[in-house]
Amino acid sequence: MDILITTTDSIEGATITRYIEVLRTSVVVGTDLALTDLFSGTNRKYSSQLNNSYDRAMVNLKMKGFAVGADAIVGLHTDFEEIFGKGKTKFVVSLVGTAVKLDCSRMPSLKTQTDTVSASTLRRQHLMLTLRKKMNDDNYALSVDDWDNILNYSLWDLAPFIYRRYLLLNKATVSNVPLQEKKLLLDNFIPFFKSMNYNDAADVIYGDVTTDPYGTADVVNKLQLFHPEKICSLLQPENKHLVIALLKADKPNYSLPDLQRMRQIVDYIDNLPDTGHYIEGKGTLFGKTGTLLVCERGHTSAVELGGHCTETLDRGLGICNLNVKGLTEAEIEVISMFKQKVDILSSLLEK
Repeated sequence: MDILITTTDSIEGATITRYIEVLRTSVVVGTDLALTDLFSGTNRKYSSQLNNSYDRAMVNLKMKGFAVGADAIVGLHTDFEEIFGKGKTKFVVSLVGTAVKLDCSRMPSLKTQTDTVSASTLRRQHLMLTLRKKMNDDNYALSVDDWDNILNYSLWDLAPFIYRRYLLLNKATVSNVPLQEKKLLLDNFIPFFKSMNYNDAADVIYGDVTTDPYGTADVVNKLQLFHPEKICSLLQPENKHLVIALLKADKPNYSLPDLQRMRQIVDYIDNLPDTGHYIEGKGTLFGKTGTLLVCERGHTSAVELGGHCTETLDRGLGICNLNVKGLTEAEIEVISMFKQKVDILSSLLEK
């Protein structure tokens, strides 16, 4: 069912079962007219611009509602604010409403009939088709105007193209990319994906996670897109470093199904196979005595059980630091924090 938005505090035939949270969104309109001119109808161009901005604000509010799992937004309040500065006038279109969950068992089904299409909707679809075609060419550089349109019109269908471009530009081998394009992408990438519905953004970012695992893990942590269900699909021994890297992220809210999947992840980590082994030193072996760890890289070092390899990597690239399961001390710390999170969630969700 499409999310409902109403200025009333209730919806006929439906019962509000939970108030989730108050949602707010704003869209800025730049112009050189006064607010009274817009509503007096003396300038159709800017009146249309304001209406289009209201449409975009409504779309943004709906997406925020979807992101928190709402069925409807009630008590909608609209505000138009005039701002003066540096000889220019701007207007802020602000919408505020309360996201709610509904019991719709007694609510009659709604038949949606579209008799008109707003100029904003038409413009959005045209921009979507045009930019999608352009972005199929990896050599096409997104401009400032392109990014303004992408953000102002919430062109979320372009997310796969934008993510592909982000991973491409972040590779060290890419040296012929104009600095302006790279800066624009880095400046706008995070705001764009944070404006999306949580699950839609996760579908894109986790879509082909093994192609660039470290790039994906970095993006997941920047966007706080921890997704237990998608991580559970990666629970193979060869993905252990990727899985652990993904555990540092968070998500907007947690449910019992999330908790159950997080326990699956803990069980997976606790049962990772050993990739190294221990031997007993005899004084002359490598000049070491006591318990020796032979890590997966073939290094041998004297450590306590559960300890980490202390041998130096080739070409002086630091200390090996792997334990018998092939995990570093930093990864063990991430695992410890994740287990604490699971314990806390258990106490909160299983009262």
